[in-house]
Amino acid sequence: MAEAQAKVMTQDATPKKVMALASRKYSREDKIQKDQEELDQLIAENKGEVKEEAQEEQEPTTAEEKTFKKRYGDLRRHSQQKESDLQEQINQLKEQLDSATKKQIELPKSDEDIEAWTKKYPDVAGIVETIAIKKSKEQSKELEDRIQKINEMQESATKEKAEVELLNLHPDVEDIR
Repeated sequence: MAEAQAKVMTQDATPKKVMALASRKYSREDKIQKDQEELDQLIAENKGEVKEEAQEEQEPTTAEEKTFKKRYGDLRRHSQQKESDLQEQINQLKEQLDSATKKQIELPKSDEDIEAWTKKYPDVAGIVETIAIKKSKEQSKELEDRIQKINEMQESATKEKAEVELLNLHPDVEDIR
């Protein structure tokens, strides 16, 4: 009998095995269902269809949370204001650029057009004139150099011609020199 009691006690002390397969199957289906709900919620948030529950914010309870919320709201408003100001500036600059490209400067072709254009765009005309003067000075310097070389060659040719003529008239010029 003692042995029978010991056997019963050992049977009671050992944990009973529960049918794990049925429990697992249910938890797996439950997990799949939860995952599917979470996936649907993420897809809806991605599309912009956020549920009202998620958008509702809880009111802050402590003073620290209240000041943080106020600061965060102020910073958010400030950054949105700056963003809108900068976007407005960008749009103005785009409009200005578009209008400038539409009103391209038409270059003059006749003398009358040149005078009218100079009066209409004095700054641009001054720049163009300065560039033209600079280029003409460079060209005139090159021409002066060429003329000087030609003059030197002409002088030497005249001198040689005169010497040849003198030599023809007086063959003893070399001796006299």
